This record gives sequence, C-alpha cells and structure tokens, in this order.
Amino acid sequence: NAGAISACSMVQPVGDSDGKWKAITGFIEGLAGSQVEVIDELYKSETATNFNNKSIAWLLKNYNRIYDDPDMALDIYTRQCSIGVTAKQLATMAATIANGGKNPVFKPELTPKIASMMATVGFYEHTGDWLFTTGLPAKTGVGGGIMGVVPGVMGVAAFAPPLDEAGNSVKAQKALAYIAGHL
Repeated sequence: NAGAISACSMVQPVGDSDGKWKAITGFIEGLAGSQVEVIDELYKSETATNFNNKSIAWLLKNYNRIYDDPDMALDIYTRQCSIGVTAKQLATMAATIANGGKNPVFKPELTPKIASMMATVGFYEHTGDWLFTTGLPAKTGVGGGIMGVVPGVMGVAAFAPPLDEAGNSVKAQKALAYIAGHL
C-alpha cells in the first residue's frame, strides 16, 4: 500500500484533489473503455477503518516519500481502491494492457513494465505461487476480481467471491488458471 499511496501523491496537479481524481478516473476509464464509479458504502467503510494506511502515509511523509498532502494522497488512494468495475471492464483493462495500451491509453513501451509489476506483486504474498503455477502475469483485488495479461495476445478477467487468506478470489484463480493452462 505504501507505494500506491506515494504514487497517488505524485499524480498531477499538485495540491488539487479534484484534478488528481479526474486524472486517475480518466486513466481508469480509458483502460476500461467505459465510465467507472466509486462504491460509496465501501469508500466510507474503508475511510473509517484505514488506520494502518494513515500511519503509512505519515511515515512516508517523515521519509520525504509523499509528494503532496499526506491526507489528500490517502483519501485519493482510498477512493480509487473503492472504484467498482464489472468483469467486462476488468477484461477490457487487461486486453488494453496486453495490446500495448491501445484503446488508446498509454505508450506501448509501458506494457512490459506493467506486466512485470503484475507478475512480481500482483497476488500479494501468493504472487510467487501464482506465477510458478500459471505463468500468467495477473493482478488481483480484494473485491474478488483478477485480471491477467498475455502481452500481444490477450487479456482475461474473472470476478467471484470468496477470497482466500491473502485477499485473492478463490474461484477467479481457478478460472484463470484453467484458461492459462488450456490456451
């Protein structure tokens, strides 16, 4: 979470929460190919209980790794974590990444970097097991969604509860592992 909170503080424009939020949602909507919205109940719940992340934000500030107001960065991080997406939007995001950012959203040279990040940290503490078992760069979220990317070939996504102890969807893992194994 520390890296994501810090990254939210780097989004331009500095000192402008609304401007930062528009930049983030614009990028996500470009990836998804459609409008996204915050799940208000989730956002309120996360905001009321994110004590660890508050500590992280201020510790980052202490080490000069927050580049804007820490509370603003944390709020933006919490909001973007509370965005709801459909399985179709998640699959579109994965396909956009697999297709070199063409939707168009980002420069093609970013695809290997994004896929590498997904491969190395996409499943929290189960990332190594996932990559060893499937070979599929993927990113999971605690909302039950997982998207996988085969650069230049395809994007794939699944979304289903329940979650395992690391916060990864049990059923979506099985679905994506099956698809990766058969294709």
